[in-house]
Amino acid sequence: MPMDHLDRFLAAFIQALAQSAPYLVVGYLIAAVIREYVPVATMARWFSARGVRPVLTATGIGCLLPMCSCTVLPLGIGMVKGGAARGTILSFLITAPALSPVAMLLCLSLMGGTFTVLYVATCVTGALLAGFVGNALLRNEPPPPGDACPVDPAADRRTWGARARAAGHWAFYDLGAEISVDLVIGLLIAAAVLALLPLGWIATWLGTQHVMTLVYVIVLGLVTYTCSVPSMPVVQSLLLAGISPGAGIAFLIAGPATNLGELLALRRQLGGRTTALFTVSLVVMSLTGGLIADHWVFADYHYQPSPLGGQAAGGCCVASFMGVSAKPTGTAEALGNIPWWHWPFVLVLAATVGLGLVRRAGRALGGRKAADAAPVAAVG
Repeated sequence: MPMDHLDRFLAAFIQALAQSAPYLVVGYLIAAVIREYVPVATMARWFSARGVRPVLTATGIGCLLPMCSCTVLPLGIGMVKGGAARGTILSFLITAPALSPVAMLLCLSLMGGTFTVLYVATCVTGALLAGFVGNALLRNEPPPPGDACPVDPAADRRTWGARARAAGHWAFYDLGAEISVDLVIGLLIAAAVLALLPLGWIATWLGTQHVMTLVYVIVLGLVTYTCSVPSMPVVQSLLLAGISPGAGIAFLIAGPATNLGELLALRRQLGGRTTALFTVSLVVMSLTGGLIADHWVFADYHYQPSPLGGQAAGGCCVASFMGVSAKPTGTAEALGNIPWWHWPFVLVLAATVGLGLVRRAGRALGGRKAADAAPVAAVG
């Protein structure tokens, strides 16, 4: 990798890590507070049932919470480990990062009512269908020992300090240490995409109203970290530059709702079937919304390319892959763009990553020792 590409890679990774750190840490804490203080009976009543109402509730709550995928992920995993139904949580994992009142109002002001209605309707409909299908296909397993709070919080006689320490231990030693490693792997891959992707021709190429255009933008959205609010001005700029409305819809759904690191963490924590259904749901949603936009709602849309307006996409998590001005050109610029208050969260996240690596290395070493000892025991 040439030095300029290496510098851009390091810059993209540093910015992604520093921008996502506060939201990851907050997500770990929210998940721990729910596990420690919300009664299991309440969690079961809200999200464990397989009827229509729990899925509607999860979808509606997700539309109202301004969260990025890096915050929603630990919260969703924590709720599943606390007894929530997997399909219901899938609805929450889809709407919470993609929609929020701020995102919907910003989309309305930048892209207009028709674009916004299609975007919101696609997200909500897809989340509801994913929830219903997930509850029908995925087994609602009881929380394993040690994952769900063993004591009903209403009857817990521990002191406030003891419960807070228990929540903090679970947030970072158990949940955070397991999730952070996979998320950082995803950040590294996303940074490589940002550093090596030829951005100069993307807007022109994405102007083609073709299904492969949508596939291309969906794949890029799935592997990169983006958030809904900072992605809005970038998509608006690219619409002015000539991309198809369908490509804009597809990216706004696939990009904020997930990333490669989240998929890796989901697979490790909730299994391959849940992760596969989540991924397929997002791909189908994005593709359907993009096709409806390009071949029905905006079928007669005439592109009027104009230069990018230098719209910045700064904000939570890493900026969209399509925003030229949002991608730092070097490590010095990346470090200068990071708010000072993010650094304590970066240190906490780095500690959880280190702890996760040590724990995985210990498990791998223990597994090898057990495998080496097995033949000896058999011979004995």
